[in-house]
Amino acid sequence: MKKIYLSLLLFYVGTAQAQVGENVYPFLNLPVSARQAALGGDAISIMDKDVNFAAVNPALLNPDMHQQVSVNAASYLAGSTYGTLNYGHVFENGHMITANARYMDYGKMPRTDEAGFQNGEFGAFDAAIGAGYAYHFEKEWTIGAGVQVINSKIDNYTSMAVAGTIGVTYHLDKTNETLALAARNFGYQFKTFDGTRENLPFRIDLGYTKILKKFPAALTITAHDLQQFNISSELDLNGQEVGFTRKIMDHFSFGAELFPESSFRIRLGYNVKRGSELAVLDQRSFAGLSAGFGIRFNAFVIDYSHIRYHSASNVNMLGISIDLSGNRFD
Repeated sequence: MKKIYLSLLLFYVGTAQAQVGENVYPFLNLPVSARQAALGGDAISIMDKDVNFAAVNPALLNPDMHQQVSVNAASYLAGSTYGTLNYGHVFENGHMITANARYMDYGKMPRTDEAGFQNGEFGAFDAAIGAGYAYHFEKEWTIGAGVQVINSKIDNYTSMAVAGTIGVTYHLDKTNETLALAARNFGYQFKTFDGTRENLPFRIDLGYTKILKKFPAALTITAHDLQQFNISSELDLNGQEVGFTRKIMDHFSFGAELFPESSFRIRLGYNVKRGSELAVLDQRSFAGLSAGFGIRFNAFVIDYSHIRYHSASNVNMLGISIDLSGNRFD
């Protein structure tokens, strides 16, 4: 029990001084991989060989991630492009590390003056590079922490920040269950765009994943953005004030993975908040839904996801993972 209390204490210390807000670097909360995107976009409790999840919760690092490398890319909304790179390495005596990077390129946009006249173009991008560490200190328990350095540029304006992540994971191998808690993106913007310091997109997530015994499926549920109760829009689709039940449900996303232990996997997900706020009145838009699949070829895995934001806006994401240790993905 002392070790459990120590994990919770470390988690609290790392998050107590965090800043709450979503004013800058929102790309940090985008899905880190095609697999995470297909499972609702928020999963933090999947513990297997997929090294991508260690970027959002370092406490998911485990020996199966040794020398795993993964690259993910997407053509995102409004012509922007998004990509991630993740790697894991395992040492002796329960020590594990991960390295990760991500970027968002927003493309070219017209530069206009106060009167609306166009004067050339400008670009914008966000990028982050980081590392994480985890320690498997008991049979079922792992704690982890990570740090990222963030650089952002909008035209001739730049900013920089440092952001941290801390997590704790309980994995019961006997019943194929994982419970995870993670605090992400707490930190400090040490170089501002225009002299005004902005908050980082801090969030606290709680996730649970279980591989079923009698049916070939793994179910994942994630309660996200727990640092703030009301994350909903003020009005619903009918122009009415959002009620208490909706405010609760907007914190949840769900994912299901069929055939989780086979070479071919089918994935489905639903993000309640996205589905509620991007729905279209009197029109079936399927907002909030996501789907995808994964195919394993010896030491390679290919993942694909399709995320439904709106009837006019969808995102496709592709990921490739390689086992550099020479072992098969099994």
